[in-house]
Amino acid sequence: MTEDTFYDIHMHAFNLSHPYFRAFIKRFKIDWLLVGVAIVSVFTLVPGIRQMILSFVDRILRRIRNLLSVMENDIGSFFLLTENCIREKENPLLTNDGLHIGGKTYARVVLTPLMMDFGRKGVEEDPDVHYGKPSEKPIVEQVTDVFNAIKKYKKATSSAELSEKYPFLERDTSRIFEIYPFLGLNTKNYDMPRLKKMLDKYFDEYEGSRKDLSENIGQFDGDIEDLGSNFFAGIKVYPPLGFDPWPDDKENLDKVKYLYSYCCKKGVPITAHGSESGFVAVKSKRDLKKFTSIAKWTQVLRQYPELRLNLAHFPMQEKILWMFPDPRHRRLKAILAIVLDRKNKNVYVDFSNRAVSDKYFKLLRKVIDGLTGEEDKTILKSRILFGSDYTVNLMAKGIESYNKYLDIFSQTECLKPEEKHSFCCTNPGQFLFSQDE
Repeated sequence: MTEDTFYDIHMHAFNLSHPYFRAFIKRFKIDWLLVGVAIVSVFTLVPGIRQMILSFVDRILRRIRNLLSVMENDIGSFFLLTENCIREKENPLLTNDGLHIGGKTYARVVLTPLMMDFGRKGVEEDPDVHYGKPSEKPIVEQVTDVFNAIKKYKKATSSAELSEKYPFLERDTSRIFEIYPFLGLNTKNYDMPRLKKMLDKYFDEYEGSRKDLSENIGQFDGDIEDLGSNFFAGIKVYPPLGFDPWPDDKENLDKVKYLYSYCCKKGVPITAHGSESGFVAVKSKRDLKKFTSIAKWTQVLRQYPELRLNLAHFPMQEKILWMFPDPRHRRLKAILAIVLDRKNKNVYVDFSNRAVSDKYFKLLRKVIDGLTGEEDKTILKSRILFGSDYTVNLMAKGIESYNKYLDIFSQTECLKPEEKHSFCCTNPGQFLFSQDE
């Protein structure tokens, strides 16, 4: 596999049956939309204000409809829809010779769908509604759906039905995606024996080999009991859903220590949600702030400096209140301190759902150029990963498609061609695979 490969190291492949819808509503601030509707009713006699609010509401509704149009598909159709999108004739980034990004052509595209453990522990009941108990969202159903989808995508061949649904998937064209999911895991949801059994089931024979993983693409037989090593490429943890990277109590601390030591021993990569916002299911704002603190990962890496870790959603400008930016960039500085620590040789960051306009890349350029030492600049540039957060990023202003997010990265003049190649090819390959392929 010596041909250049484009990596989207952070994306999602779930449909409407997988997330908690209450967390979904919070994630996309749909409650704010309802507030907007209420305000419209108050200002019905002021045409200018009414029209301004109606236009805002209409834009948000279009984004929601666009997002739901994707999520209403089964996941197999989702992968086909995504490939069809980047082959669209108006601005085809993908042609028969490969994916064209930043002046280079990539023969293959690796997607790593990050599963999320929406298990009910830590999810509060809703006392204001009759059916307020949290629904069961076992990760096993998401695992089954994703691997069935990969098989459907891999086996999809030319047919009249395929051509009708996905008009830009030309006949006799092989599928471009290699799909390597990350297992969503919250150690709180399992006792120690179950945690050990699950890690052994999926990673006992894992060696970080792309070849081993590629041989299992599309081989799922529908029975989750038959899944084993080299189906998952890594593990996804999500603090806003209740994962505490470094718990205070011994029982849960022992479990995360076991996870980290296991991943260090095997070279299994972990992607961690690196933002304070997201799909929030923890009970209190205090716990949310505690679980998402970068200081937690400083504690982890102090004991496990070899951990292969991606802190997702690399921040440029966090906010201290809803609309006011933090002038000291505290979160950014904390992450940079981790990445640039010479002891942490395997810590990465991705810019999933951040790079929704060229403004982000202008800020990223300032961050890189603002480092004082050339060695620090080299280290940071070797640890940045391309990530989209697709389909979640469809709620961002101006990101109506997967194609659009890729095109912003491809077209930006804030990054040098060799930097783009590092971010979308060299760096993620090093993060994802322990072995050279």
